Amino acid sequence: MKRKKGALRVVAATAFCLLAAAAWAFPGQKELARPTATIISIEHSPTDTAAVEYIKNNIQFGLYAWLSFSVTHVDPVLAWGLGAAEADAGIQSFKTSVDSYIAAAKAAGVRFHLVICSGLARGLWIYEAAKQEDVRNCQWYNDNDIASAAQAAQPGYLNQYVFATFSRYAVKMRRNLSAKSRAAMAFIKKRMDEEPDTLAAVSGWGEAEMNFNRIDYAQAYPTYFCDYSPFAVMEFKDWIRHTLIYDDRFSKLFPGQGYAAGGARYQGADGLANFNADFGTSFATWDLKYYNWQVGDWDGGAIPIGSYVQGGMMPDSGPHYIPGGFDPPRRIMPGDKFWDLWNLFRETMVRNLLLDLAYDAQKAGLDPEKWFTHQIPGDYLFGTNPASEPKNTRYYTSASPFWTADVRPYGGVGATVYDVKFPGWFARTSQYFVPAAEALGARWAVLEYDAESYPQGYGVAQSSVAVILEQYNRIYSGGPSLINFWRWVDWKGESQIYGTNKEAALRAFVEGIRDSPVGAFSRDMATPPGVEELAADPDRAAGGGVRLTWSERIWPDAPWKWSDWGGFGGFEIYRGGKREFESRADNMIGRTRESEFLDRTAVQGEVYYYKIRAVNARREPGPLSREAAIPFQ
Repeated sequence: MKRKKGALRVVAATAFCLLAAAAWAFPGQKELARPTATIISIEHSPTDTAAVEYIKNNIQFGLYAWLSFSVTHVDPVLAWGLGAAEADAGIQSFKTSVDSYIAAAKAAGVRFHLVICSGLARGLWIYEAAKQEDVRNCQWYNDNDIASAAQAAQPGYLNQYVFATFSRYAVKMRRNLSAKSRAAMAFIKKRMDEEPDTLAAVSGWGEAEMNFNRIDYAQAYPTYFCDYSPFAVMEFKDWIRHTLIYDDRFSKLFPGQGYAAGGARYQGADGLANFNADFGTSFATWDLKYYNWQVGDWDGGAIPIGSYVQGGMMPDSGPHYIPGGFDPPRRIMPGDKFWDLWNLFRETMVRNLLLDLAYDAQKAGLDPEKWFTHQIPGDYLFGTNPASEPKNTRYYTSASPFWTADVRPYGGVGATVYDVKFPGWFARTSQYFVPAAEALGARWAVLEYDAESYPQGYGVAQSSVAVILEQYNRIYSGGPSLINFWRWVDWKGESQIYGTNKEAALRAFVEGIRDSPVGAFSRDMATPPGVEELAADPDRAAGGGVRLTWSERIWPDAPWKWSDWGGFGGFEIYRGGKREFESRADNMIGRTRESEFLDRTAVQGEVYYYKIRAVNARREPGPLSREAAIPFQ
């Protein structure tokens, strides 16, 4: 508790430093470490006050395990056709939603973690108007369709099955995306500054990946995969050649982001011949084989949804077909140089989407310690790893290997991690993912974590509490900055924590980590730091005496309270009649666990000097505070 301005006259004594803290510490002891704690977040709305109170009362969080609630897929929406000038007001619904979560979390004394999604790969309804206006704004599969025939026959299929392209050449859509991104980042920065103890972390864009809605997991290599939008194909060509937006000589937008081995060799009169020689292709022109267009005709070259023909968008003649035109490979051929180049570009488009948002976060001034990406780590899903061949089918459809999540130094690296339990075996994403994340030597987070998901229809039983707890400890031992446990309540029954063995395991897990930093010392070996902001004032309202107050925070510049530390034993209060008095058992006037104390024995007309110190649960003390003095009249 900080002393209020306008209090009665207080005489601040000169700074007093007793002997070094080591004089009070027992051999081998260390002072309580300032936490770089793991945020233990639970996927559930903080506005559900009953659930929040239940969790607070039944799972004892603490200094090295901070309770947070996560809400994923919160989407800033800026109406189609609006731009930067309208963005701040245009995303008001997003602001209102986020403010309600922050307010609820603050009222409950917990933290809040937000995941924002773009509307390209999640929240597909957001860019329905863009997809209707120009089918090139959709992700195209390798057969040039935007969905399967059965999907396209369903009402509202654009909002259910059709992802928007990640290509930077979808200029009108990117302007909208960028405008709302910058407005959202400015808003989040403001809220983080206002509520630093509540808004603990933000992630985005949530689960950016290529469209997987035509996936067949029974196949080693999927038949259908994205993105072949004419926007994406044109960008691929310029990425290879370092032209237009990837021209390092003229473009200030994306310096150094073109294909590392490309550039001048693929430009000029011999450029195409060199490319054909290097990649075993036989293109006759750099113009696109399908739906060629010229940069600058963003609107004039539009293909409205009314012109889309299911199963008829891959012509072999006519105005939208150029024989010998440039085109990416249309089937998966690992090891083929041209396929590998195209696949690298697909992954690069995914990463660039995250990188552009990270730039906006940096420009807004967001603390990179509180910012994470949030990816589907396609190369680690379901127990595979980058050395696996073939990899899991989702890897090829998503084009989102773990490296796409790395936007350092603008933020931490985050990913969804599900371990799926099938009858008799586990598909453990965590198996290879955790060592890979730990090896980064950087801040990382697990943003949708389930130690065992139970797929519908398999009748899989829960593992024991001990088995689940072992998995929680394994994730934690890798040193993540944030773990978002998915999820408190799940109507599908696949991932629910509440009322299951996962809840019991989570309770035991938090109990085991709440008072000890990873790899450090136990709470019994930690002595408290010095108490700060001691002040003394006459207390008239209480009928006389001196009221002492001091900071309820362990460190004044950090949010953690003394009560957050499970090893906290309380405060000892000492009183003397002169400066730099010796603190002994015979002048200790009280103990308390609160951040204030009323000295009722003070006599008017006397001058008193006070010191306090914190002790741990074994009554082992920290250093004495500075003195506070008062002429009591």
